[in-house]
Order: sequence, then C-alpha cells, then structure tokens
Amino acid sequence: MTDATAVTGPRTSLIQKALWQSRVLITIAIVFTAAAYAIAKLYDAPFQSGTISHLGLAATVLGPAFMLFMVVHRFFYMALFIRPKSPTRQFIADVRTYCLDPDRLITAAVTFLATMTIVGSFVFLKDFIPVIHPFSWDPAFAAWDKALHGGQHAYELTLPLLATPLATTILNAAYHFWFFLLFFVVYLVCLDKDNPVRRNTFLISFALTWIIGGSVLATVFSSVGPVYYSAFGYGDDYEPLLALLRANNEVLPVWALGVHDMLLNGYLTGEGSKGISAMPSMHVTTAVLLAFYGFAWRRWAGWLLVIFAIMIQLGSVHLAWHYAIDGYFGAVIAAGCWFGAKWLAHRFS
Repeated sequence: MTDATAVTGPRTSLIQKALWQSRVLITIAIVFTAAAYAIAKLYDAPFQSGTISHLGLAATVLGPAFMLFMVVHRFFYMALFIRPKSPTRQFIADVRTYCLDPDRLITAAVTFLATMTIVGSFVFLKDFIPVIHPFSWDPAFAAWDKALHGGQHAYELTLPLLATPLATTILNAAYHFWFFLLFFVVYLVCLDKDNPVRRNTFLISFALTWIIGGSVLATVFSSVGPVYYSAFGYGDDYEPLLALLRANNEVLPVWALGVHDMLLNGYLTGEGSKGISAMPSMHVTTAVLLAFYGFAWRRWAGWLLVIFAIMIQLGSVHLAWHYAIDGYFGAVIAAGCWFGAKWLAHRFS
C-alpha cells in the first residue's frame, strides 16, 4: 500500500460510511431539489436555491458561534463537574474528540449539506406559493378558528394574559430565538455520530416537515395569516390586535412589526424576501419537532422544549402571524413526520 492510499483509504471509507448511513436524507434532498428545479422550469423562472446563502450564513456566523458555545460550555462543564487532574490536557483531548474527529466531521458535513440543500429548495419554493396557488383560504381559516374557540378569535382569548408590552416583547424574543435554537439543534444533531438512529430520525423528520408542511400543504392551503387579512381585502377582524402591537411597540420593541412590513413590501414589489405563508405554522411545527428530539435525548430537555413550543404557539397568534389552527395542524404534522422518520431511521440507518 502506498502512502497516498494509506492516507486516503480510511478517509474514503468514512465518506462512504457517512453517505450510506445518510442515504435516506440524501435521497430526499436530491428528489426535493429536482422537484423544485422542475417547478422553476415549468413556470419559466430561474432556479435560485437558497442553499449557498444558508451555507454562507452557517460558515460565517452560525457555525463559528455554535463552535464557540460548545467549547465554552465544555470548558465550564469540565471545570465544574469533571474537575480533572490535568485540565489543559483534558480540554485538548475534548477538542480533538469533538472538533477534530474525522468520522464526526465527515458525517456532520454530509448531513449538514443535505439538510441545507433541502432548506434552500424550500426557501425557493416558498416564494412560488402564490404563483402556483393564489392566496384564498384565509376567510375559511378565520371562520374555523373562531368556531373552534367558542365564537371568539384565538387572540381575544389570550389578550387578558398577553396584552402587556412586556409579555408581547418576551413572546417576540422567543419567536426570533426560534431560528437560532433550530439551527443550534441541527448543528448538534449533525455532529452526533454516537447514535445514528436518533440523528437520522431528527434530520429526516426535519426534512419531511419542511417538504410536506412548508411546501406541499402550504401551497394547497395557500393563506396569508391574520397580519395581512385586511391588506388582502378580507376584512378588519384583526385590526384590534395589530393596533395593540403598535401601541406596545411604543413602550417596548415589537420586532415582528418590521418583519410584517418587510414581507408585505417584498410581496408587493417582487423584491427582497417575499415568502408569505401561514398554514401550517412552520415555527410551531419545528418547535414541536424539537420537543420530540429533546425527549429522545433527555427528558428534562424535552419538557423545556415543550414549554418553548407552547410559547411559539402563543406568539404565533399574539404577533398576528397565524390563526391558532395553523399551529395545531403544524403539531400534527410534526408528530406524523417524527414517527415516520423514526421508522425509516430504524430500517435504513
């Protein structure tokens, strides 16, 4: 065996292992991207996947922040709970184990690339929702939501608890934090080489929720949500809620208002971010998915993430993004995708 073969042989074997263990996720990524490309061609539009931009964000901001957090976390965990005789030597060994292990890094690279490919295709298709199926379901969803909650809009039931500027800002902060927590868990899972079934269960279910919920069902049930109910000519049912949000913003920041305006402007002008879509709530869907993963990892983490999912559901309604049933439906989708992915992971990992 030559020196070059000796070096590349084990590495090639690790790549093959990672590709084989992740074959379901990779297949989903390829099929979904091909479908997005076909839709672009069908509508004579350029295929502009968001994969590269998401990978750039991961490489320049989220990834380094995640690694810094993990290193600092491990340092303090070691200092407070392990207390080794040689802290420096133990810390270097930990860094090698978690940051320089070829098996872990190759598996993480393969799974993360496949996951970001799916996310990129989802972002592209989200802008296509009103092109494929113009927004039309809002009056029905508003009526069903009201009927389900005893003749009142869901936001009217939560106002006694959430109407204050402080409560509104806390929910808005949680709603924004969702993005960072979601990517943090994705990083964490991609680096998990010790439990391939658990890793694949989460990543496959993550992919399925965005494809089934965020693309297929979001297109079938094309809707804009309460925030744009009036702007799209459906009535002023949600104007009292929006007026409350604007009033609270005079006291404490309600960042959702700026995002409301940005998305509507993007839709009307065709420039910038214009991905309006309400049913199902993907914030709630993925928050529930995180709770399922939390229970698969540690029970205490599962319960914390259940609380977080409840906050996201409340925030989705109170910040006027969604009808309550958007979140209920999203939770059902998350459960179905989790258990379906669990079966696939046990069978093909």
